[in-house]
Amino acid sequence: MTPVERTARRLLALDKARDRQANRANADIPQPARALIWNQIDRITRVMRRERRKLAATPACGAKDMQHKARIALDWLAPSDDDDALMVSLCRDILAMKGVK
Repeated sequence: MTPVERTARRLLALDKARDRQANRANADIPQPARALIWNQIDRITRVMRRERRKLAATPACGAKDMQHKARIALDWLAPSDDDDALMVSLCRDILAMKGVK
């Protein structure tokens, strides 16, 4: 497993953990408990940003690494923003590449 793949899996796991925490925060719980959960969500988000910066500095060794990086970038970009439209299109093109092993 390449470093890019490991980072992509870590980011996916962190994203799922953040979603689980957000679901807990939306439950009917007292405000102090909700504040603790939102602090945990903030901490997970900071770790995700750090992992993304590390991923940006890691070179892609092959086409699969490029696809992992494109998937992470596509999750990060907002497709409705005009400035990011080119990047979203590029990421989708990379993910649509066939015959990549």
